[in-house]
Amino acid sequence: MAVSSRRRPPASDPTPAVPVRSVAIEEHRLPNGLRVVLSSEPGSAVVALGVYYRVGFRLEPKGRTGFAHLFEHLMFQGSRHLGKMAHFQVVHDAGGVLNGYTRYDYTAYFEVLPASALAAACYLEADRMAGLDLTPANLRNQVDVVEEEVRLNVLNQPYGGFSWLFLPQHAFQRFANAHNAYGEFEDLESATVEDASEFFTSHYAPGNATLVVVGGFDPSEALATVTQHFGAIPARPVPPPPATDEPLPTRRRVVRHEDPMAPVPRLGVGYRMATFGSPAHLPLTLAADILTDGRGSRLDERLVRGEGVCLDVTAGPNFPIGDAFDTGDPSLWTLEATRRPEVPTPRVLELIDEELERLGREGPSRPELRRAQRSWLAQHWAQVDSPRGRMDRLGTLTAVHGDPHLLNLIPGQIAAVTEEQVADSVRTWLRPERSTVLDWVPPGPKRRPG
Repeated sequence: MAVSSRRRPPASDPTPAVPVRSVAIEEHRLPNGLRVVLSSEPGSAVVALGVYYRVGFRLEPKGRTGFAHLFEHLMFQGSRHLGKMAHFQVVHDAGGVLNGYTRYDYTAYFEVLPASALAAACYLEADRMAGLDLTPANLRNQVDVVEEEVRLNVLNQPYGGFSWLFLPQHAFQRFANAHNAYGEFEDLESATVEDASEFFTSHYAPGNATLVVVGGFDPSEALATVTQHFGAIPARPVPPPPATDEPLPTRRRVVRHEDPMAPVPRLGVGYRMATFGSPAHLPLTLAADILTDGRGSRLDERLVRGEGVCLDVTAGPNFPIGDAFDTGDPSLWTLEATRRPEVPTPRVLELIDEELERLGREGPSRPELRRAQRSWLAQHWAQVDSPRGRMDRLGTLTAVHGDPHLLNLIPGQIAAVTEEQVADSVRTWLRPERSTVLDWVPPGPKRRPG
């Protein structure tokens, strides 16, 4: 008689083991307001340094749409003592890598270098925090670069900016949350050097920034190096954050968008996400894996392999350019699916609603929840074990949520989530009336005249 090697998980499947470990974290604040987070890894041959400024897509003022992203480019065009491309040259000559990126609530710049080059990284970031080479030529050049990036990534790309750029514009009401995050061309093209200088002075002040250093260094020596380079930068007033609070939606909104380059329809559904740190926040994070993480997940089984109405389905908090921890409130729990052209949108939404209602009513099985927890924990420790990954997580938890020590607390909180908590969070938040639907379709057939 054949014996199957597949073991059915016992009903008493234990809580996933959380590694008993703690990442070393030190916090300091310089007199000029700069927040400093150090995480030493003795014996590491590299160091990752990142600066996280509290200015992102939704923190830019009216009339300055696109400035957060524009400054991601301008910060590499020369600073107080370094000419254009000199920043790149120093890092590359040291055998390192660097980059910058913009998100909803922050803009980040980082270098990963040999540990012996920590002082060089501090010098580079401090020099541009102290002042930029803002000239009409640099400004005009980078406005052109940003506009070309928008054309390439959005205007001339199938599904360009699909859910992360367009869905919030329909899901929210306040300017901060609902404006075009890439920026209106008229705002970018009308910008003057004086406008850019004013934006830099206020939003790139030391008191609006978090500096994170991870890797092979002695903490006291690293703090002395940081203070040497950043401590002399004068404090500057920090602008108050814009109002971002939003009322909860009370009915589903469906928006149809024709994309002449889209080969097949795509569907984006944005549900209002629970507030960071609230009881439903982490359960909703795990619910995304239970619903869409690979073969056997609930929506994949129902929409793709069962009913066959979709080609794929994916979901998550702040998907696809963020996660549950790098965005403030309010935010979206976003689902994306490629639906088959012959299947009407209402049918796909009906099946999604049914599966979410069932998960909210019955809750996940014990094996489903344990699989999601183990998957999340594995990804978490893989990220934390990388200097750059740890730098990113510490930077966002500090800059956006104010507490780097959450890095050591969240794994235990994830492991403690129960089936009942997942059910309650889905039942409360992933409801049709809490959602905005973006129906992204190819153009319909042209009608013949007459």
